Amino acid sequence: MFKARFLGLICLAIFFASICPIFPQASSHLLLDYDSETGDFTYLNNSLGTDIFYAAGYLGKNTIVANVEAGLIWYDHDAFNRPPDATSTFFAFDNPEILNDEIDYHATMVGHVLAGSGYVADSDPAQFYYVGIGMAPYASIWSASVATEFSGTNLGAFEITDASTIAAYEAFFNGISGERPDVINSSWGGSDPAGTETTTIAIDGLARQNSAVAFVVSAGNSGTATVGGPGSGYNNITVGSVGGANLLAPSDFSSRGLADFYNPDTLETLTGVRVAVDLAAPGENLVLAAYLGDSGSLGASTDPEIAGIVQEPSPGDLYFTSVDGTSFSAPIVSGGIALLKDVAKSPTYAAEMGTESLDTRVIKSVLMASARETIGWNNGQTVNGSGVTVTTQALDLATGAGALDLENAATTYVGGTTDVAGSLGGNILASGWDFGAVGLGLSNDYLFDNPFADEVELTASLNWFVGRSFDNETDVGANLSFADLNLQVWQYIDGMPSQLIAESITTYNNTEYLRITLTTPGLYGLSVVFEQMIYDLSPESVTSETYGLAWQAKTVPEPSTLLLVICFGFALVIRSSRQRSDSHPSRQ
Repeated sequence: MFKARFLGLICLAIFFASICPIFPQASSHLLLDYDSETGDFTYLNNSLGTDIFYAAGYLGKNTIVANVEAGLIWYDHDAFNRPPDATSTFFAFDNPEILNDEIDYHATMVGHVLAGSGYVADSDPAQFYYVGIGMAPYASIWSASVATEFSGTNLGAFEITDASTIAAYEAFFNGISGERPDVINSSWGGSDPAGTETTTIAIDGLARQNSAVAFVVSAGNSGTATVGGPGSGYNNITVGSVGGANLLAPSDFSSRGLADFYNPDTLETLTGVRVAVDLAAPGENLVLAAYLGDSGSLGASTDPEIAGIVQEPSPGDLYFTSVDGTSFSAPIVSGGIALLKDVAKSPTYAAEMGTESLDTRVIKSVLMASARETIGWNNGQTVNGSGVTVTTQALDLATGAGALDLENAATTYVGGTTDVAGSLGGNILASGWDFGAVGLGLSNDYLFDNPFADEVELTASLNWFVGRSFDNETDVGANLSFADLNLQVWQYIDGMPSQLIAESITTYNNTEYLRITLTTPGLYGLSVVFEQMIYDLSPESVTSETYGLAWQAKTVPEPSTLLLVICFGFALVIRSSRQRSDSHPSRQ
């Protein structure tokens, strides 16, 4: 049993009574949306589709998840307890550009979402408890801090330098002791609407050069304001927040809108011409591990109320409640990526999936093609005079492709086409992905194996990297090139593409996306077109571009592939208020 404790104004003390063993035999969940007035609560993980992974034994065991933000994760919280059969390791990077790496409450909450487990060894029987379980509970965790100073007056704000920030990302992307993380999460940001700050360019360069390390970042908590860096970069997955009864409503606080584009060849900045948010995940009313020690933001605070809750050493069994922010949407996606990669790296699937399945361009496309349509979703699609559905925007301004759906992603990732032979297109099943390359001025065509007999909803996502580099000797990033690819849907007659049905033709995004309904039965296909170069400053001219493509064609809503019996019981002692940091630089 947990010992119940009372924490004052901002924390939740949770006491779990002895219950039936629930993991991995049954569903497991982060605690979401506790209502202190009614005592009602809901759970999160299974609504995102994690059960299909957990039931099959994929808990992140083959993966490393990393977190880079102001402070370090506090691994001594009960949420990070691991069972005897877990091989998870916990690592804290000693940043050479920071005088004192400090543990912080915010990083600890993010780490809980990423890979908490909450194993309780001294219960009878020993088991996991709902409140402690994050997205990938068997994953190893790395943590790095970038803050050179924490604000005393603005909780959550901190100072950074280019050197302190780049040092952490360089170490993690390039690897430590022969290992690299499968995904790096970052829940912080600042102002950089064009993605041109030194750190943003450096991270983009590192992400492109280490394409098997996915970089996920929070969109920010500035409401209608645009996304800042590093989320305004290109070679990442930028995550907004959703909430509401079905976790499909864009959160009011989630940053959105159109970002700027800088052309390093013409030195021109175009305002409001691309969408920075790629995907959305829950970010409201979460219950997360509390660190209350005298370091990081809490230790630096001069606020008497904050000072009143600081305890040294910090208790390890307390949780914050009613936590909001895209800071927690991003690690939900990061943990989901760890689950996907756990499958791809397992002995069962490794040979079939291949190393291409781990590429960020593939992972990003799979998640986006599998996303659920959010309330009010609008990517600017219109029908032109020729009857062709066209979008020059590709993504919704607030939620990108839509809300994370991991069960759907598993179907796309494993259950359909897993990388077409060669790199130039070919025949495909109703769902799947490809890692391909298309020549400048050319197109790659993908033909569905079978005609669609009924009305079909088709989603398709195309992603490629912007040409940015990173020099590991000088620690400097640089702009090299920007390719303009397009995504098309064609109807085929007599084995030939005859009627263009839809196209996503953005100019300044490195993502193309379509969500359309095909009402006419027949044979259809996708086409990836390398239209032009927006700029090319690379030493050798770009003549082809590598991409990840994913798609899903569904005739009817599919039933759940997994039915689990959930067995639980608990008692709670609660007092809470909301915690969300909107400072700059800030947690997101």
